[in-house]
Amino acid sequence: MADLKELEQKIANLTNEDQFKADQAAVQAAQMEMLTTLRSIREAMVSSKDSGASSKELEALKEENENLKKINMKQRYRIDHLIDGIKDMQQQLAK
Repeated sequence: MADLKELEQKIANLTNEDQFKADQAAVQAAQMEMLTTLRSIREAMVSSKDSGASSKELEALKEENENLKKINMKQRYRIDHLIDGIKDMQQQLAK
């Protein structure tokens, strides 16, 4: 009788070990799948940050472009004014 109970206990232990190994394998597979998903999410976030920096750079470039346009307009006005002054002086000297 004792041998039979020991044998049944050993069979139960082996069954439990096999179940534990199967469960452990399933858990590891799920963890690997989650890890892969998290890595892809992280890569997407990194690329999103990079594109965000690009939009900030784009905004800075647009602002710089507007400032350069204003400076260019001021310089054109000054050049036109100087040309008019030179023409006036040439006309006065020609008289």
